This record gives sequence, structure tokens and C-alpha cells, in this order.
Amino acid sequence: YMEYMNGLGFITDATSGAPIPNSMYNVSTVSINEAFSPLLGVDVTLNNNMTIKAEYRTTRVLSLSMTSVQINESSSHDWVIGAGYTLNNFNLFGGGRNRHRQVKSRQKGGAKNASDSNSSSRRSTGGVNNDLKLRLDLSVRKQAAISRDIATMTSSANSGNTAFKLSFSADYTLSRMLTMSFYYDRQTNTPLLSSSSYPTTTQDFGLSMKFSLTR
Repeated sequence: YMEYMNGLGFITDATSGAPIPNSMYNVSTVSINEAFSPLLGVDVTLNNNMTIKAEYRTTRVLSLSMTSVQINESSSHDWVIGAGYTLNNFNLFGGGRNRHRQVKSRQKGGAKNASDSNSSSRRSTGGVNNDLKLRLDLSVRKQAAISRDIATMTSSANSGNTAFKLSFSADYTLSRMLTMSFYYDRQTNTPLLSSSSYPTTTQDFGLSMKFSLTR
């Protein structure tokens, strides 16, 4: 834009290169974005290896269109609750309980036997803790889009839905190089307008084994 006088000027046409009269206030669209992610949040770690997390997120986008003389508003609200717990030295195949009994019996014989049992247990496990990490997350999201006509002063809903998601995961360390993971996800979407779409439910689950040669 090149000003000529009193806020009036010219812009150059991209195809022909000819000057076109224009104003510096000739704006077709104006948008405002607001986001609080999160607006409120709590993350707590307890002494028993349990973690608790809660968040509330909100976003809003306003768009003013000069051509259609409308204001389009879209907003979303998210509530997230999660918890995690770690079981230290959890032996999935039941061998750790027998080793624990052997250590107790050897400790009754003397300190030397106890040290020998501890060293043998470390050699048997390879210096790796068989930890089981559990995680559960719940989230609810509500989003909607509204069009406001400035000329007629009417508002109408365009789209929107309510989404509920449940996520569960479990990670278990079998050895220094082998890790087993299990996950389960369930998501349910309920539309705000029944004429545009229909409720859907998606479920995913699986089991994976990870083998690492670098450890």
C-alpha cells in the first residue's frame, strides 16, 4: 500500500502491475484468538509413587468478515483428569516373592549371608527393577461454532460436539532390553446438531513388545 493523501492511496495489482485505488483500512477479515491451556491446573506427586493431574482448558476464536457481514465464533472447553501409579519391583511371573522369602531366611543366619543373598539377587535380575507403570486419563471436550449475522441480528449454530475420551496404558519392564506395553483408548463423539452428523464411538487397544540393543 502506498498512501496518496488523507488515508487514500494505491496498491499494485499482482497480475498486471497497475495501481488500484484502495484504503489502508480496507480489511476483509479480522480475527481474535484466545487460548488458556490450561486455565487451571493441578499436578500432584504423592509419596506412594502416585501422580494426580487435573486441568481445565478453554479456547475461543472470533472472526469478523466484512464481505458477509458476519461474526463467526468457535469455542471449546476441556476437562482433563489423570492418575498414574508405579509398582516397584513387581514380578509378573511370581519369581520375586520366592526370592524375597529366601532373602529373609538367609538374613536370620547372619549379616554375611544377607550380603551374599543381596548380591545374588542383583545378579539374577541383572540390575534392573521390574517396574509396572499404570496410567489412566479421562477427558471431556465441548466445542461449538456459532454464526452471528450483524445485519439481521440473528445467531445460529453451525457445528459442535461433545467428546469423551478414556485412555489406559500399562508399561512393564521385563529386562534391561525388553519392555512390554499395553494400551486401551475409547473415544465417544456426540454431535451438537443431529442433522449434520451422528454419534460415533472408537475403541483402540493393543499389546507391544519393545526390544532395545543399546541398553
